[in-house]
Amino acid sequence: MDEEIVMTPSKKGKTTSIRIEKKKKYQVDSEQIAHKAGGQHTGLVINKQAADLPDSSMAPHLQLEFKCFLVDRKTGKIIPESRVLKFWFGEDTDYFDKVSGAYEFFKELIKPETFPRDYVGFIKKVMKQLQVPQYDKMKRIDVDISPLDESEANNPQDEESEMEAKKPKEVIVQEQLLLTLESAYPNILPTDDLAQLLNTDSRTIQDQLRILTSKNLIKELEPGKWVRKVLDETTEVKIVKNMPVVTQGSKPTVAIITSKYYEKLAVDAMMEDKTTFVRYKTEGESNVYTIGTIGPHRVVSTKLPQIGRQMAAQISSGNTTTRLLGTFGEVEHVLLVGVCGGVPHFSDYYNHVRLGDIIVSMPNKKGQIFNYKMNLEEIVLRGQVYIYCDKVVPDLERGQVQYALKSWAPQDNILRSIAEQLYDKSQSDPTFEPWSEYLREGQALLQGQQVTFERPRPETDRLFMNIGGSDMIEVGHPAVPEEVKGKQKQGQPVVRLGCIASGKPIVKDDQVRMEFTARHQCIGVDTEFDQVLESIVGNRKDSFILVRGVCDYYDGTKNVVWQPYSALVAASFMKTIIEIPENRLSSSAKTP
Repeated sequence: MDEEIVMTPSKKGKTTSIRIEKKKKYQVDSEQIAHKAGGQHTGLVINKQAADLPDSSMAPHLQLEFKCFLVDRKTGKIIPESRVLKFWFGEDTDYFDKVSGAYEFFKELIKPETFPRDYVGFIKKVMKQLQVPQYDKMKRIDVDISPLDESEANNPQDEESEMEAKKPKEVIVQEQLLLTLESAYPNILPTDDLAQLLNTDSRTIQDQLRILTSKNLIKELEPGKWVRKVLDETTEVKIVKNMPVVTQGSKPTVAIITSKYYEKLAVDAMMEDKTTFVRYKTEGESNVYTIGTIGPHRVVSTKLPQIGRQMAAQISSGNTTTRLLGTFGEVEHVLLVGVCGGVPHFSDYYNHVRLGDIIVSMPNKKGQIFNYKMNLEEIVLRGQVYIYCDKVVPDLERGQVQYALKSWAPQDNILRSIAEQLYDKSQSDPTFEPWSEYLREGQALLQGQQVTFERPRPETDRLFMNIGGSDMIEVGHPAVPEEVKGKQKQGQPVVRLGCIASGKPIVKDDQVRMEFTARHQCIGVDTEFDQVLESIVGNRKDSFILVRGVCDYYDGTKNVVWQPYSALVAASFMKTIIEIPENRLSSSAKTP
């Protein structure tokens, strides 16, 4: 009650600087006061504009930067601004409390339903939030607001739409055809189905199919029926009606499941002595199996022909997994390898997941969370490696949301143990990263592909959030701490261990995703693999793990630029896990 939130504005050139700090009442200079609020805003003090803010010898403890792309409701024009939040905390505040405090403050600030679209409302909300007891360790916030140049004025989503609109229709149809056939591979799609899926006339479809055929990217298996052609000269391909009998010593004991075309290519690039068997069906699901060797182990990889929440996709993904495990009955370990979305941490450099990082599924912590806002304990799933959210249900009585969930965790911990040991060794010895060598080897093997598996340019790693309607913000990545500068390896994947989330409700809403992943301690967001995991567990395969490369900040389906590289880094770490002595993977470590 003896403390006030004091705001002092200043301006330098085009940048408006606002200092907002907590002061004891006796420290407030009454001669500088322009306005003292009352009523529900009691405790807020507005100072007169200062020619310059007093210098501070102490650098901010944390800093958050973001760009706003707000739409003027009257004119429809984009109003772009750069906003920087600088945080100072009390002397006894530890690092965890600083980063978690700034993170929670920022999440509350950018909530779509309460995000202020005007300058005054934004500053007022920052001041009001500082009054909340939750942020009592936060002592000062500086806000720098600068207009952006015209070149930066476009909403990034609008830029993508404009670029897409400039492409000739034929090019767009070509790209969509190839993507559709890659997603469906190894399934065969008739011309009429392709025309219907792309909502394009059959004549245009047929013309573009001929062009793709001339580029050696697709092939016509039967008249009017098409499939993606795999460009892999290192693998023998056999088209079969039934899988041949595999001799006892050559039977795979490790299965690898992928869902995207380039994930399958990346995984197969990690194998030696490999043969691909394709069983095409004009009706129903086709199957593709590549059998090869990684280290001392015989492995088999496959690609799911469909994934998602549509009923046909759910049935297909579950059936394909069941068929794989039934065909190769000696399989003991299952790895789901591919791409996913990363969960960013806007204030914590160490826990901020970036594009190109590697996520290995690990159990989240067990126990309960105490909800201070509601003054109640809520049980949250713990000890799970994959949590699927089916729907979000408002809990009107408690004033929050409840989630309809399913979750999975392996009963056999051998793969987890290996991954943890690799992680621990890399942490103690920065030179230990065998997956980087496998990554380079894979890039060399995959040079002949239509897309590049090289790491994309750093400037393509951008983080956007929707704050309602057409309004967007671009959030800057956390600054590199002083103690890390010069030590970190630029352009190298970081290995991270943690739980993975999935489900349409958390993918389509940025705020729901932030809340869900924080509540359940998830570091990645995936496409829906619930039916695949159901099949793995239903077939009594107790040893499984997910290895993911981060290609976007949603669910692994948005940023096609990063998908090939991220799939390859995941495959490289997968190879590191598998390429260990055979007796290790033959041992068992059951969870009590």
